[in-house]
Amino acid sequence: MARRNEAAQLYERVEFSKPHRVSDGQGGWEDGWEPQFTCRAGYTRLRGSETVQAARLSGRQPTVIKVRASSASKAVETNWKITDKRTGEGFNIRSREITKDRQYVQFLAESGVAV
Repeated sequence: MARRNEAAQLYERVEFSKPHRVSDGQGGWEDGWEPQFTCRAGYTRLRGSETVQAARLSGRQPTVIKVRASSASKAVETNWKITDKRTGEGFNIRSREITKDRQYVQFLAESGVAV
């Protein structure tokens, strides 16, 4: 029953994108993002520690984003970005952790910074 309740909390829809570099046609390169996959996610906004409070004062919002574990979600690296499909909010990934039961992947991410 506990797993069912955890899965019910994944009601946000997010898109994972990795950095993508393409030629601009004039000998240079343009950096962009290449969407990889979309999935359901749950957010936990952090607001307790002194460091987190200082980040919030500077306009950044640390968030733990939880998704189901899959080959795609386990392949995500810290140079990728997460985009909320409903609001368009972008998140930089700071770290990735697979839960002890290996059912979920949790990303410590930060919004309010250059993505």
